[in-house]
Amino acid sequence: IENFLNPCALSNLREIRMSDPNTKHPPGDYTASQERLSKVARIDGFSDEEEGHESELSMSPENPRVQRYLVAIEYVGTRFFGSQQQPKDRTVVGVLQEAFHKFIGQPVKICCSSRTDAGVHALSNVCHVDVERVSKRKPGEVLPPHEPDVVQKAVNHFLQKNEGDVMVIDVRCVPSNYHARYKAKERTYFYRMLSGLDPLSIFEKDRAWHVPEELDLPAMQEACRVLVGSHDFSSFRAAGCQAKSPVRSLDELSVTEVPSTPYFPSLTESTWSNPNNGDPLTCSSQTKTETAGVTTNGEAFGIRRRHRCYVVTARSRGFLYHQVRLIVAVLKCVGTGELTVLDVERILKAKDVSAGKPMAPASGLYLARCGEECQRINGVVLVHRQSSLLWRNSTPAPPPSFEAALRFPFSSSLGVCYRTTISPLYCSSDIVQPAPVITAWSEFAQNVSGEWDGFGADFSREGHPLELPESVVPEAYREWEVKVFDWQTQCPTLAQPHPQYTFLYKSIKLLPTVGCEADAATRHSVDQRSIGPSALSFSYSVSGSYVAVWRPLGDSQLLEVEHCLVNPNDKESRVRIFQVVETRMLSLRSFKVFRELWYGPFRDGDQLGGCATRSSGFASTPATPASAVAGSWRAVLATTSFHASDSGCIQQFTGEKVVEIVREEKDLLLLPQDLWCSLQDGKDGERLFSVGWLFEPGHAFTSTCVFSSDSKLEEVTMGRETALTDL
Repeated sequence: IENFLNPCALSNLREIRMSDPNTKHPPGDYTASQERLSKVARIDGFSDEEEGHESELSMSPENPRVQRYLVAIEYVGTRFFGSQQQPKDRTVVGVLQEAFHKFIGQPVKICCSSRTDAGVHALSNVCHVDVERVSKRKPGEVLPPHEPDVVQKAVNHFLQKNEGDVMVIDVRCVPSNYHARYKAKERTYFYRMLSGLDPLSIFEKDRAWHVPEELDLPAMQEACRVLVGSHDFSSFRAAGCQAKSPVRSLDELSVTEVPSTPYFPSLTESTWSNPNNGDPLTCSSQTKTETAGVTTNGEAFGIRRRHRCYVVTARSRGFLYHQVRLIVAVLKCVGTGELTVLDVERILKAKDVSAGKPMAPASGLYLARCGEECQRINGVVLVHRQSSLLWRNSTPAPPPSFEAALRFPFSSSLGVCYRTTISPLYCSSDIVQPAPVITAWSEFAQNVSGEWDGFGADFSREGHPLELPESVVPEAYREWEVKVFDWQTQCPTLAQPHPQYTFLYKSIKLLPTVGCEADAATRHSVDQRSIGPSALSFSYSVSGSYVAVWRPLGDSQLLEVEHCLVNPNDKESRVRIFQVVETRMLSLRSFKVFRELWYGPFRDGDQLGGCATRSSGFASTPATPASAVAGSWRAVLATTSFHASDSGCIQQFTGEKVVEIVREEKDLLLLPQDLWCSLQDGKDGERLFSVGWLFEPGHAFTSTCVFSSDSKLEEVTMGRETALTDL
């Protein structure tokens, strides 16, 4: 029976029922879903299905002497019949279990985070295994657990004796209730296609899909936009899929051309890199000749022509059986001209797998990484979203007081979010250790720097969204008489972590596109800003929030007050609101709003597009209800002051004071998606320009600039507020 047991089972009784092919269960029954997991041996591999319930399915060993390890592995799937263990076929888990057995001298069960089909490769798959270290010299004596690096080296030693096509790339100790499969909340796959008439190199055998035809990259990218988002993917669901629902949310689907591998410099590149034969770094006893054998068409003899390499990236919480390979097959046909983008829409709406194309071979598919929404490892909470890790200390604390509940990390002593870049081809379970003690500006630089993508819109002084110019709106929109308000935007931002206070960014507006934003997007305008003569003041918090007052070039009668607020509950989400102020009367002329998400490390906007599906355009959506914003609030405010003659241009928000405020409806300009803007009169002719973000019902994040009657900036405050009705 043990050969048929699914390693994710909870008890012997459930395992026996799962292994019995005569056991019947009614549709929708919980045990039936477990029987489904035991049928891996009967089909060609198994793709990721719906996540189970971690509390019920986690293998939680009762023996406290058992150590659970989180193991990251890479493998070439050519000689494997999938990743999950099967009774008669060679599988990844089977080979890994054999290596562990030889290492510790007893059988183990291994559960993988993601299941891959036969022939599919993995750059990083994650699994967990329980190990009890028992003395071989004194049977029955239990020894302390092995260190992770010992486990990695020992298991790799035995793996290399078994074909050498699996390798452990990382090992970590985790709590006994940690479950690799059900902690994985997002998965990313790559698919490689090599285009060219020549047959594939032997170095590329079983590593990619060879497509003899030329591929139209823009057409494939256009087809990706049809499939991104939440759809019924019945047309991309292979027979034998046992998922309860065909609806999946495809968070990312893109096609990119990359250098083909294995990559060695060509003769032309060698000539470019060594224009002079006397290169002192060139080690050769022969002088270079112009050519050594050339065919009639001018190509070097005996030199293979390279293929063009295209990589499809697919990211989702979960995939249907063979969904990625079926999607790639359709994209390939779009690239060759066999299908059009309209055909892709037709196939999707057909909700029938026969409407599509035969699926792509498994040899080009790679499991790239398994994103884990929340891990708790060795006292550190890891929140994994795409290519960043957010950490915070998880030491238990007493119930917070009211003031503590309002507290926001304006200073380094109150905590901060750090981002750690992960290679797009590699996902490791490394613990993110707390950063060393650094300056407040360095912490701000770490949290604000990166690619921020999203949507933006312009508003009139009355708070009405402004329609985009007809010259930049797609013709299809004009024909349909659809009003367009939202720009697609990117904001590559960079702050250097040294005390010179280097800060710069670009606000890039991209032409509007139908559906998801285009990979082949086109810049419409670029607004570049940096701390310098144009910045009259810059107030910052270590969280990445800031308030800047800019002087537009060539216009001394205007000021732009930029409020950048990072969501306290989601450090990768922020809003930027610009208030355009006429200095003569201190009146609001107009304003613009950007809703943005962090999409990776700083690249200076060199790649346009991608699919920002976590937020959508907002300008035409309903405005925030006045009842949710007006009324009495209690706030904890941090302040920067600029009225003193010795105050610098750049200041950190410091100090905390608790105040009660009353926000009246008549002063508000209500914006969509829980945002608002206001202009109020203060004492002695002061004018207060404020913005706010209702990030939770009854909880708001606000910032305010106070100008004197002679249009001089006096003070900037940033605060976290709670409605008094919620206290």
